[in-house]
Amino acid sequence: MPTAGKVIKCKGQLQMFSKLSPFVVFYQIKTVHFGWINMVLCANSLIGCWIRAAAVAWEAGKPLSMEEVEVAPPQAMEVRVKILFTSLCHTDVYFWEAKTPVFPRIFGHEAGGIVESVGEGVTDVAPGDHVLPVFTGECKECAHCKSAESNMCDLLRINTDRGVMIGDGKSRFSINGKPIYHFVGTSTFSEYTVMHVGCVAKINPEAPLDKVCVLSCGISTGLGASINVAKPPKGSTVAVFGLGAVGLAAAEGARIAGASRIIGVDLNPNRFEEARKFGCTEFVNPKDHSKPVQEVLAEMTNGGVDRSVECTGNINAMIQAFECVHDGWGVAVLVGVPHKDAEFKTHPMNFLNERTLKGTFFGNFKPRTDLPNVVELYMKKELELEKFITHTVPFSEINKAFDLMAKGEGIRCIIRMDH
Repeated sequence: MPTAGKVIKCKGQLQMFSKLSPFVVFYQIKTVHFGWINMVLCANSLIGCWIRAAAVAWEAGKPLSMEEVEVAPPQAMEVRVKILFTSLCHTDVYFWEAKTPVFPRIFGHEAGGIVESVGEGVTDVAPGDHVLPVFTGECKECAHCKSAESNMCDLLRINTDRGVMIGDGKSRFSINGKPIYHFVGTSTFSEYTVMHVGCVAKINPEAPLDKVCVLSCGISTGLGASINVAKPPKGSTVAVFGLGAVGLAAAEGARIAGASRIIGVDLNPNRFEEARKFGCTEFVNPKDHSKPVQEVLAEMTNGGVDRSVECTGNINAMIQAFECVHDGWGVAVLVGVPHKDAEFKTHPMNFLNERTLKGTFFGNFKPRTDLPNVVELYMKKELELEKFITHTVPFSEINKAFDLMAKGEGIRCIIRMDH
């Protein structure tokens, strides 16, 4: 028997390198899909716990630390996924900066990976399937999931405060026996992660995961806000408030829908040239005008735009987005998340004059049902994703992605897990 701590590598075979107790054995194995893996085999698990790298946030606002984390086997209705590519979303940064008690934590929710193992009761996916993790799930059993009009699953709706699995209230991550908490049920800043099966969408295995991984959150949110909720008719005029990643995706959705005029509204003129790539035809900077921007837009469009999509979360922009749509048929869609104490104030006549105000969550996409179809839009070259991806870094340099977002540089930074 090899001595404790000495690793014996043997291609394609299991090799024991230490035995800590009658119930726990460490192995290193070579697999087809996942390469060399350190594994802990427990007496009550045939799948085993894997020790892999993860970027751990030990406290709010501090750089992430690369750590060896034990990733426990998936339990009932759970899957363990090898993450190949992930990207940084502003939501990760917001909660990384937040002074919440849920630390230490593994962030990340935009990603693409391959199913490694499944827990009891899982039938929709199998090891080797290519999947996109999603921060909000689809159980397919609740009233929302059965409704054709809703994607707000009762069981798996986003919960930013929960740091454990819903099945048993425990984390699947640990270091030296101490739990490391999950984030929105995904935690993709880890080489391996465990998720509820309802939070993974099985996709075409031919789709490049380094591109379609951005569909896990922001891009789908903006895209769906346009094509699923605003639904601009061909030849219509659309205003998009906020030209960050979500707003650019909304513009892309308006372009795909056939809008003839797409007006980008943003306080940062440096974003305007980039936005042309996503279909924007005109731009308005509210700082350049002495009158309210809704009046500016109404004058530009003979009474108001046909559709507007608000992607900033600023309450004033939300009001402007509603008040700038044309009476009789105008539809405004709110995407951004406002401050918890914000109040939306407008005159009731704006509603009585047949303007419509809608809200959306994840672009009204049902994750497991609809995301595979969005991937196919990309595969058919109807949806362009490459232009959203402006930077790429190895996993070991994940903090550079945070720095880029803090500087407002780029749209999406892909993090390669093959560090």
